[in-house]
Amino acid sequence: MTTVVVVDDHPVFRRGLVGLLTASGHEVVGQARGGLEALEVVAQVKPQVVLMDLSMPDGDGFEATARITAEHPDVAVVVVTLFSDEASVARAMHAGAAGYLGKHAEPEHLIAAVEAASAGALWIGRGVERPTFAARSGAEQAALPGGLTARELVVADLLARGLANPAIAARLGLSTKTVANYVSAILLKLAATDRADAARIIRAHPNH
Repeated sequence: MTTVVVVDDHPVFRRGLVGLLTASGHEVVGQARGGLEALEVVAQVKPQVVLMDLSMPDGDGFEATARITAEHPDVAVVVVTLFSDEASVARAMHAGAAGYLGKHAEPEHLIAAVEAASAGALWIGRGVERPTFAARSGAEQAALPGGLTARELVVADLLARGLANPAIAARLGLSTKTVANYVSAILLKLAATDRADAARIIRAHPNH
């Protein structure tokens, strides 16, 4: 059973998610109508997973995702949105999202995304454009390879040094699941096939 907070400004859709999650054996421990409210709810109940909409009148979903993942590194955020373009996916991944799927996704895919995020894996839904390292501008690559966040850069550096997830977790004071989330995001952002390929890309970067 995974504890979940559902964030969406549409009551009908939000209630639908709550019903689906509950019927699937997961526990919805909080709900929010916007990004600002989500920050308060997450701080209070500390769920394992947050289902996050992006476009809401009360606080941007991108900013809420970034703050949640920074302030609560053991909480995985899965974006559920109408936007499936590469730019939105890349921005959400840069904010620290552990999953991304459209609101048109099949119910079983949404449940799979929640369970994957809870287990420390990354989930990108069908029909969602995956961001690629090659598609990023030269300026972005020079500043942050693949658009990695500051915390992901730290994890990437240790990954490039050959440390396994448990060793990285011990070094940074994080759970192994959280490190697995970071590694999955790093591989996606760098368009790497595996850890070894990611390490090669990181070591070859001029700023490393």
